[in-house]
Amino acid sequence: MTRPKKSQRQETNSPFKRLRLNVKLSQEQLAREIGVAVSTIRRWEKGQAEPTMTVAQMKEFCKAVKKNFEDLPSSLLPSANSNSASNGV
Repeated sequence: MTRPKKSQRQETNSPFKRLRLNVKLSQEQLAREIGVAVSTIRRWEKGQAEPTMTVAQMKEFCKAVKKNFEDLPSSLLPSANSNSASNGV
């Protein structure tokens, strides 16, 4: 039995992907639900980009994965320092 490549293991360990798979959504379905490109979902799941969503997209994401915002893994939550100036905070 061969071990999956590091990138495959990393993608499987993605909390974003686990949430999507728990509700049996394809990447295409989730992308449509939250209004982003499928390639964006792929990059997020592969760790090639940090998940960044608007408030509206985050609400749709929570609805799609059937989780409350407070129950999401901290790695998916916006950091306190990310674009606080552009958000008017």
